[in-house]
Amino acid sequence: MRLGHYFASVLFILFIGCASPEVQIPETVLTPEQMMPIMVDIHVIEGARNGAIMLGDTNGIEDYYAKVYEKHGITEDQFKSSFAFYSDNPTVFIPIYEEVLDSLKANGALLAKKGVKIEYED
Repeated sequence: MRLGHYFASVLFILFIGCASPEVQIPETVLTPEQMMPIMVDIHVIEGARNGAIMLGDTNGIEDYYAKVYEKHGITEDQFKSSFAFYSDNPTVFIPIYEEVLDSLKANGALLAKKGVKIEYED
């Protein structure tokens, strides 16, 4: 399953999740501070691949994910296992996801302020 589908599933889980006792984050799981910028980058890639901006047809999406993992000094397995942990613990994931959304909105506002326009092809 592509990560985009994971994100859609997580959003659903986040909104139906119920309150639970404080969750201890295992040492093997990326911290919320580590997860947030990684998820921002993943969302940007997903948006670019699915939206009007095309990153290039010659590279598969996994190539871009690999670059994100490299940029943040993690492995794919570290991200996926951490994402699975947070998906199972929505009370911990919601604040992370709120920061991700805030960052994406801020990036969009910055682009708009700079007058960046995205051309759509019909």
